[in-house]
Amino acid sequence: MTARLLSWQPILVLRLHHGYFADGRPRRLRLQASRETAAFIARHQLIERSDGCELWLHAPADRLDTLWSERLQADGSPRQLQWQLEATDPDYLLYTDRRAPRQVCASFLDTHAADAQAWLGCAPPDLAVELKPRLCIWKYLLMGHWDAEKPALEIPGHPDAFRRDEDELLPDGRVAWVFRSRRRWPLGAQGPQQLVLKDLAGRRERVLQARLPLAAPRGLILEKRHGRTRPVSEIFVHP
Repeated sequence: MTARLLSWQPILVLRLHHGYFADGRPRRLRLQASRETAAFIARHQLIERSDGCELWLHAPADRLDTLWSERLQADGSPRQLQWQLEATDPDYLLYTDRRAPRQVCASFLDTHAADAQAWLGCAPPDLAVELKPRLCIWKYLLMGHWDAEKPALEIPGHPDAFRRDEDELLPDGRVAWVFRSRRRWPLGAQGPQQLVLKDLAGRRERVLQARLPLAAPRGLILEKRHGRTRPVSEIFVHP
C-alpha cells in the first residue's frame, strides 16, 4: 500500500520588523497564539512555523473546504486569528516605543477567491507588523578633564543637532559637561549618526573624540525638567 503524500497550502504569513535593529529583525521575540487561535490551529491540523521574525501558517490541502466553511465568524465578519508578542529580552520595553502593538490580529482568508478550490494555490495574506523604537532625548555627560575651552558635539553636516546645557553636579560631587539633542532620536543597536566632539576655540577646530558611543536602553531615565517629565538616555563619556 502506497502512503499518500499530503500537500500543504500556506494560508497566512506574518512578518515582524523592529526599527531598533540595523537589519530590522527583532531578537528574542516570539508570537504566542491566543487560546482561541491555538484551538483553531489544533482543530484544523494547521502547521505553525515561526522564528521570532516571521510566522507561516500552513493547512493540509484536503482540509481547505472545512477551513473555507469557517472563514466567517458568527456575526458575518472575517475570522480573526490572534497572537501575543512575547519578548524574553529584558530591554525590549526600554528600546521599543510604548505604543507599539502587543498583539497581532490577522484574517487567514484575506483573498478574493470565490470558493475553496479557487483558494488553492493563491498567495497567502502577507502581513507586515512594524515595531518602532523608542524616541528620547540623547543626553551626553562628559566626565573628567577634556582640555577644551569651547567644546561642541556635532553630527557632520548638522552642527546644530546638539546644544550645550548647564553643567550638572553629580551625587558624588563631580561636575559633568552636558550636551542634549535638540530633538528626540530613536534608540538603535547601530545608530546612523557619527557623533564628533570638538573644541571650537582658536582659529581651527580641534577634534577631541571622533566617534562617541550611542545611546543604549540601559541608560534610559525619566527626567523632570521645567515641569515636564521626558524619557532621556544618558551617555557618560570619559577622555
